[in-house]
Amino acid sequence: MEELPEWTKDGEFPAISRDVPLHGKDPESGREQVWVGRVVWQAVTAKEIKMALYGPFGRKMSTGDSVFSALLSIRNELEDLEQYNPPWKVLVKGSRRDVWHVGHKVSVFPGDRAEILVPGEKATESVDVLAMLEPHDTPKFGLVEHQMANCMEYFRRFEPGFGAEGAL
Repeated sequence: MEELPEWTKDGEFPAISRDVPLHGKDPESGREQVWVGRVVWQAVTAKEIKMALYGPFGRKMSTGDSVFSALLSIRNELEDLEQYNPPWKVLVKGSRRDVWHVGHKVSVFPGDRAEILVPGEKATESVDVLAMLEPHDTPKFGLVEHQMANCMEYFRRFEPGFGAEGAL
């Protein structure tokens, strides 16, 4: 069994570790390439996830109310152009621009599945948030801002007054 980080040792729930593909700049050569990173997450309480992502950039940690939201927070940091240019990309299905964790549809806690949201259609499919993007999924990759825009458009189509009575 692989060694888990020290921060997971006192948790009430077991920690889960998975390899994930990352795309970013090699700190030594400056060339962009794909790396194998490692994500470790643990339910700290019945309503909170603690997550760490390890890669050439070091360790990034976050908490959230779901696996999706904790990963989104880490991705938001890695996509900050002031820190990383080009931004680091976490190449998992939870990074598709058409994916968002709605919660009540398919995956309540821990939120390790998220819905595919197509504006104007009902959500009927879900994906494993941390599953590697397959080759046919690669064109669907999106930065956090693209995912947020798709999510907003999805809910506007179903609820015209969504977001400050349509102001968002």
